[in-house]
Amino acid sequence: MNEVKKAVISADEDSLIALANKGIYKRACKDIDGIKPEFTENQDSISVSVGGETVTVKSPLSESQCSCVSRTVCRHIIGAIVLLKDAFKDEAVPETEEDTTPTESAEDAKSPEIPETQVKKDDKKSEKDELSEKDIAKINACARQSLNILGDIIKRGLVRIPESAPENLEIAAVQCHSLKMADAERALRDLGGRLSDCIERRASFSMKLFTEKFCNCIKMLTALSKNDITSDDLGVFREKYETYKGNLTILPIGQRTVAGGEYEGEIYYFLNMDENSEQRFLTVSDLRPTFYEVSAYRRFTPRVTPWGMGNPLSSMMRSKMVLGNAKINKGKISTSQETQLLMQTKADLNCNEIRNITYMDFRKIIIDIYEANPQNEAESLVFVHPAKCVSADFDKYSQTYNMIIEDFNGRQVTVSAQYRAETEKFIDLLEKTAKSMLENPEKNYTILASAYISDGKLKLFPIDIYDFIDTYESEDYELPEEYADAEKNIPFCSVILDILGMIQDRLEITLQCGLQSDLKNDHKLENLTFNYGLKGLSILTAGFMSSAEVYRHGTDNVIEDILRDMCSLEEYINFTRKKLETLSALFNC
Repeated sequence: MNEVKKAVISADEDSLIALANKGIYKRACKDIDGIKPEFTENQDSISVSVGGETVTVKSPLSESQCSCVSRTVCRHIIGAIVLLKDAFKDEAVPETEEDTTPTESAEDAKSPEIPETQVKKDDKKSEKDELSEKDIAKINACARQSLNILGDIIKRGLVRIPESAPENLEIAAVQCHSLKMADAERALRDLGGRLSDCIERRASFSMKLFTEKFCNCIKMLTALSKNDITSDDLGVFREKYETYKGNLTILPIGQRTVAGGEYEGEIYYFLNMDENSEQRFLTVSDLRPTFYEVSAYRRFTPRVTPWGMGNPLSSMMRSKMVLGNAKINKGKISTSQETQLLMQTKADLNCNEIRNITYMDFRKIIIDIYEANPQNEAESLVFVHPAKCVSADFDKYSQTYNMIIEDFNGRQVTVSAQYRAETEKFIDLLEKTAKSMLENPEKNYTILASAYISDGKLKLFPIDIYDFIDTYESEDYELPEEYADAEKNIPFCSVILDILGMIQDRLEITLQCGLQSDLKNDHKLENLTFNYGLKGLSILTAGFMSSAEVYRHGTDNVIEDILRDMCSLEEYINFTRKKLETLSALFNC
């Protein structure tokens, strides 16, 4: 039996998922369902016809090739391996010859005595770090190779990036998967998706967000390129869901359609009725990858039916539910069948649990969001009861519908939703709501929204709007002492934010145009930051620009220095901007 056949027979589901990813594996299995394999065995390969393409399966399987345009391990390669595995199922991999080397006697095999304290110390070390030197060396090499790919992006710049760049990131992500580098795999795949958006000129692409993700990925890979890493530094592929203590009572408060990205489907929102719980808002996601054909997606993908209900969750969104053995992770409720629906009653959103957490002063939202530092959507959700709607219009340039609302102290924030074909109905609802609020200012409205601070202002992304929730009378809200005297620094905050914005623009321009472009060193930014007393920022700015200048005109082009300086500068900007934008939003809403 040749090496190729041995590799095919030995391959299992986990190894094939590691070779590509779970989505590609499932797609490949779906494509080959009911197909009989057509293959030709060669001396060191096997040629297989799959989906009109010719796949050459080699050993190791990662070196297999396909005639399609993909440069990664595609669904045709995975499908070919699965077909061959089924064809060779009656054959077995020959067992290795039995080792006839004489074994040690029981006396000879005795190990020297080790002090008990030393044993305990070694056990603790092995529990914390089970990575061998060989594993660490492979992880270091993979991290450095991935850093080189990111370095190539900043060398060329996004304006000259080849179409194969996302595939290079995908290949790096596959290599990370094989070495169990879960966080790095996710970061590279996320970056690859955003890079595809850039290359295909999608409206969803954000240069600011891409720069942030780019720097975060660099910091992670730089840490993994060092020798003192442990398995904890690699992350986990699947987040662990913790069992909720006692029964979980949830109230459905809204749902949202997700479309226009890598996944589409529905997200369902719930309120945890336990007022003492730290996590009040919970979600259930029913999302599917968008690479499935739309017709097949709708025909063969049933809606999520969690908790042994037997009915789609969408049909239960008018019922308050009590769950037993519920499992939660970062605000998400698992749809596991181990969780059971114990009881359901009619949902009533006009209740004290919602009234008690409804905001009427926008300043309190700003402070709570800043102090909570939300890491996911569930942690950023708020109920808002505005005093009135001031204006509403549709911005044709940004394709967003903006509704400006005002609290009972005259402070204003913007409720924004971007238009897409899938959100047309919700935009219509916003328009009707805004019209009703303008025509009937005495009518009560409560908005469920995701709150965030951007460009020194509080903004709300709406999820649902209710006109039947009674609210308490508005009470005067007093700022905490640490913020009471901050208003006098607002003019200074706006100046520093402008400076940070200019430096951020410089980072983005460098990443967009590339180090090979003729971007001159702008010493004005260094001098400006220094003159305002921002010595640390001035040093970081000068360091990054000097590294870029040395790369353009020097012979010893070390890209690691530029990546390091870029990350340090971007981290400083984000940390400082977060505090200043909070203060700016607090006194400018």
